Amino acid sequence: MDLACSSESYAKEIDAGQLTLVDWFRLCAEDLGLKAVELEDKHIGAPTPEHLAELREAADHHKLEIVNIAFMNDFGVADDAQRQEELLRTVAWMDISKQLRTRFLRTFAGWPEGDRAARWHPMIAALRAACGEAELLGVQLVMENHNHRGFVQTAADVLAILEAVGSPALGLLLDSGNYLDGQASIERTARLAWHVHAKFTKVLPDGRDARVDHDAAIALLRGAGYKGYVSVEYEGEEPGTTAVPRALAYLRGIVRK
Repeated sequence: MDLACSSESYAKEIDAGQLTLVDWFRLCAEDLGLKAVELEDKHIGAPTPEHLAELREAADHHKLEIVNIAFMNDFGVADDAQRQEELLRTVAWMDISKQLRTRFLRTFAGWPEGDRAARWHPMIAALRAACGEAELLGVQLVMENHNHRGFVQTAADVLAILEAVGSPALGLLLDSGNYLDGQASIERTARLAWHVHAKFTKVLPDGRDARVDHDAAIALLRGAGYKGYVSVEYEGEEPGTTAVPRALAYLRGIVRK
């Protein structure tokens, strides 16, 4: 188990133009001492070949793995044409993932528009189609548990979707702060995790999160034999430049026990 950082943790600084992704790569490698980063698709911007080559070169220069692209899609939309467009976008980002040599590409099951039961089977069909393309391209997709009235609110949802899709190209991106029932669902799905988000929304002086018990979450992951990256995803009011180093210092202490 090792640590990474999501560009979402520095969203304020990146969105304000205070940091470019190339600047941020240097910060992650030199100031934070990380071996891996995770990129939000919105922070990548226009994925031209030249821009992607620049990012890959910068990551290589700083000896950073781009472990995941946190791609934003939604297979819960009611309109068939719009859902097909979401599928086409997802497939297009598989090629971007390959160009950046990322380990994973995130996908969402989505947020049901209207009746959940009515949207369930079209969502499964879209995920199956995406996974079929991923298998052909050699891309690994990670579905995030991301409630907010979405399809994936508890472990039961994760298990149902993974079983229904039935693809070796689809695993779980386990977010420590997104399950409605917290540790109960983390315990049930830790064994399925391919990638992990350590969610922080308010970093306390000692580096702990005010809401999520990461000591317990890391213990469950360790017990399940998880050996991948735990990526800090900070989404709070304090600037990432001061909050993230505290969160990382705290996580290092428990990851290295």
